[in-house]
Amino acid sequence: MGDVPGQVSRRSERLVSESGQRNGGTSAGGETAPEPACGEALSSRSTATELLAAARAITAAAAVDDLIAIVPELALRVCPAPAAALLRVLADGPVETLASRGSFHAPQAWIEEEARTANGEACSAAASHRPRGLASRGKYCLAVVPLEVRAEGLVLALERQAADGGIGEADRERLALLASLAGTAIAHARAEVVVARDDAALAAIRDGVLALDRDGVVNAVNPAAAATLGVRRHDLVGKRLRDVAALAPLAQVLERSPSNDMEVVSLPNGEIVLRSEPYPWGVIATIRDVVAEQGIAHRITGSGARYTFEHVVGASPALLRVVEDARRAARSDIPVLLYGESGTGKEVLAQAIHSASPHPSAPFIGINMTAIPRELLESELFGYDGGSFTGARASGRAGKFELAGCGTLLLDEIGDMPLELQSKLLRVLQERLVQRIGSARDIRVRARIIATTQHDLDALVKAGRFRLDLYHRLRVVHLRLPLLRERKEDIPLLVDHALQAHARKRRRQQPVRVAPHVLDALLAYDWPGNVRELLNVLEGELSVLAPDARELTRIPSALLEAAMHGPAVIEASPAVLTLEEMERRACVESLAKFHGNVARAAKALGVAKGTLYNKLKRYGLASSEPPYSGQPEAPRREGPSS
Repeated sequence: MGDVPGQVSRRSERLVSESGQRNGGTSAGGETAPEPACGEALSSRSTATELLAAARAITAAAAVDDLIAIVPELALRVCPAPAAALLRVLADGPVETLASRGSFHAPQAWIEEEARTANGEACSAAASHRPRGLASRGKYCLAVVPLEVRAEGLVLALERQAADGGIGEADRERLALLASLAGTAIAHARAEVVVARDDAALAAIRDGVLALDRDGVVNAVNPAAAATLGVRRHDLVGKRLRDVAALAPLAQVLERSPSNDMEVVSLPNGEIVLRSEPYPWGVIATIRDVVAEQGIAHRITGSGARYTFEHVVGASPALLRVVEDARRAARSDIPVLLYGESGTGKEVLAQAIHSASPHPSAPFIGINMTAIPRELLESELFGYDGGSFTGARASGRAGKFELAGCGTLLLDEIGDMPLELQSKLLRVLQERLVQRIGSARDIRVRARIIATTQHDLDALVKAGRFRLDLYHRLRVVHLRLPLLRERKEDIPLLVDHALQAHARKRRRQQPVRVAPHVLDALLAYDWPGNVRELLNVLEGELSVLAPDARELTRIPSALLEAAMHGPAVIEASPAVLTLEEMERRACVESLAKFHGNVARAAKALGVAKGTLYNKLKRYGLASSEPPYSGQPEAPRREGPSS
């Protein structure tokens, strides 16, 4: 076995030299200690001095590489000999030289055999009759002793020739003491490296990480966890978590049932989201501030509640009853079923309920049953584990129930949900547990469910298309939104709200007004599309209005077209009409029939176009300017009628 590279040798000489200088470089008598000849027995006083110097050198070398480099040199100081080496016995059998001083002349195979014997991996029959760690063969003698770090397979070997006195038990004891000191120092240095590495790894993790042993003592905590918990790291490490008063609720949850399921824990410093995983020596917990958790869900889903009850416009008794019931239901997390035709404002009311709930900053996530293919709907709702099906992400994906956290999940058009998924939804509502596709692990969910439908669920249940038990589970609170034609007294309020919003959007100082005859037309229309149709009609008219116009004077073409192809715009009155009212309605109906073409309407009424203009002005149905015509005016013929 030859020397290691000169760099290691020079490093060991430097470290030992520095240690000797700190020790004074003298013997007990104050003079420089002479280098004993090989085989010469050291005096007990000189041996103690060398052992003390070796201990100081080991203490000075904090790095593992420095310790490995100086051990052979220190062995020769403590027990003078021609050669010493620090060996490592690998798990698969080979013996590796880590550092050495001098040259070994004994057979290589014999040295390796003794190294394995010392490490406890092999025992030869010849070793049974000699002192442990000592061997001789021919003119060579070996002392091979293990270091304390047995798991590393490190052994210290020293060679001396028999002609020089061999190696005695006292030599082996000195080497064993040196090996013990070196082994302990190497183990400590390696542990510090591991601790530093683990600390760096934990510090790089953005989530808070907390490691506890079986007794609940905190072994490690990263800066993110300390910041989230509002404590200092050195005030927490080494203490029982339950003994820290502010963190007692967290300790109780971890002691009760460590689980990877998300759980919200209330602490004096605020709410945290906890996930924990048990392991044989304790538990690892990841913690995150609730606000941060909700922010991540918002970024993933891109969803949030924009509306509050202030956005629910109307003063009709029917609407006010619904709003009052919704406000009361918002205080709890019970399911709510909203029924109403398309355009009645079901999602606005759902978002308002969420905004008034105990967790308004939590995610609000909506999923439309008719917008997602039925084969993908299950994975969207419940998520999936990696590799569950072809095309699935390797890392898996959380479903909407998980992403909603402690917020609200809106199941829009629940009546169109496939029957096979209704049983799974029922289990989630009853057990508050969800399983991802391809997983057998239950995940606890806390999201509040709001379902909407425009279908008659009673009829769907009778037809076998909707589960009766799910229907009863969803309609804990059942709210029916009134149709716009059932609350026409709210139309002026909705129109004013839309005009105010348009003024803010266009940065107008004053909102546009609506002419009385236009408002009458809006009130007379049945609005099959409800509030959504009303707002869309107003937005369309305002978008083509002249920039300097202050009043909306044109009856929306959508209303005129509807009157042409459907029931009359103006509702029939059971009372006897006056001639003036009949004339007014005749003007409106003729304009509707001919799409606002005044010339053709006047011809149909049998009056001149100017006469019709005067009557429209008289009844407040037009401004002084000719009304807009959706079609080009028919060519006029010369004659008395014009």
